[in-house]
Amino acid sequence: MKILFFHHNDYLSNGIPGGIAALSAVLKQAGHEVDIFDTTFIKTEEQPESSAGKQGIYLPTEYTLEDLVKDDPVQNIEEAFLKKINSFSPELIAVSVMTGYYDEVIKILENVKPKAKILVGGVHSTISPEDALRPEVVDFICIGEGEALLTELCDHLERGKDYTKLLNLGYKKDGKMFLNEPRPFINLDELPVPDWSIFDKRHLFRPFMGRVYKGSFYVMSRGCPMSCSYCVNISLSDKLKNCGKYFRFQSAATTVFQLRSLKETYGATWFKFADDSLTYMSEAYLEELAEGLKPLNIQFGCSIRPESVNARKIELLKSMGCVAASVGVESGSMELRKKVLNRHMTDQQIENAVRTLREAGIRVSTFNMIGLPGETREDVFKTINFNRKLNADAANVYIIYPYPGTPISERYKVNFRDKEGNLIPVSEASSFHLSMMPPEEVEGLLKTFNLYLKLPEDMWMNIKKAEGSDESANSMFKKLKEYSLTVK
Repeated sequence: MKILFFHHNDYLSNGIPGGIAALSAVLKQAGHEVDIFDTTFIKTEEQPESSAGKQGIYLPTEYTLEDLVKDDPVQNIEEAFLKKINSFSPELIAVSVMTGYYDEVIKILENVKPKAKILVGGVHSTISPEDALRPEVVDFICIGEGEALLTELCDHLERGKDYTKLLNLGYKKDGKMFLNEPRPFINLDELPVPDWSIFDKRHLFRPFMGRVYKGSFYVMSRGCPMSCSYCVNISLSDKLKNCGKYFRFQSAATTVFQLRSLKETYGATWFKFADDSLTYMSEAYLEELAEGLKPLNIQFGCSIRPESVNARKIELLKSMGCVAASVGVESGSMELRKKVLNRHMTDQQIENAVRTLREAGIRVSTFNMIGLPGETREDVFKTINFNRKLNADAANVYIIYPYPGTPISERYKVNFRDKEGNLIPVSEASSFHLSMMPPEEVEGLLKTFNLYLKLPEDMWMNIKKAEGSDESANSMFKKLKEYSLTVK
């Protein structure tokens, strides 16, 4: 059977999505033919900036991702999608999409009108199954993990068998919606090596510290043991509570085998572990992993939960190739962290984690959020000043998006659809107006966060002028950003 994945993504926001890579691998293993329609490198007339260029300060490299796409033709996404459908002739189109992009993807499907059946998977279809299945163009949704369902559904469709009893499946019949029970979680050690072959090779572009490597995302666990209020894991673990242990990870031997295969097949030497925190794993597990990864001579970045750090774990990560780590700060206000975000780590724990990483020679970046419920401008500057105190190498900042199913969305009775019934996109997260600041102020602080972080306080008055969106503010922002590149 022919299956076409539809990966809707921001222009030049490169990196191979682990979910589709895993699903493609199991489908090929079952004898099916797979291809992908991926919007990452479709240059439209608008020519949007890459998401990587919107925030942060990066060392220049010999060439950039923009250099790799400069000769690409300008295309229309719907026309490109139709061209792919006509050339591949899929019998099933499998769509992986985040909540904020759902309506946009549905509109594309409705306009193109593919003859193939449409299956939608991902977090949105699990947390909001009725909303995901409602559009007429959608035939099926996947509730929970997709590997077993997708292979079974393809087999049933191909053989004309009754699919209505398949676990994890949502479908429509006679104008009614049916949501089947979820199935037990799969054994992660039984999954094949992720299939990167269907993706554009430019997804492997990995700049780091002024050099360019080959590599992409890799994940060896699923779920999370924590209960942050802005994360959908709480709702997912509750909805899938009868499927088995929610947070689990594959054996160290499986990780070593798969990374070796990806290195040998694609020349990958730089990986970004997409797991929530590698330091959740025990020292014994990390010791086994280190023993297997050292001979591969790879480098990787990962995420770290500060309260799970100790010197031995960081020593092990460093020994197996860790060169960069992202630490979740989220807010410089301990009160907001605790009462709003349900993150109970102290400032001291965060400082200790960052210091331990830096002493090991690991580059440190931080994750931060603004626009939090009840947050003031003063609170945002607590976050900025705490990052300055941490002296991290880089800071990533986002406006909080209260996804469906998260405690924050339920606590504040968030409506994800505007007056016209359209889902509010992630790019308009400030419009939820959760903080004490107007949306335009939140957007301005997102824009200038890293300038406040890097430049001296005697320049902050000029940075404030750059927060706006008019021509004068944008001109000031451009000058300040260029200047920041010269500041050590």
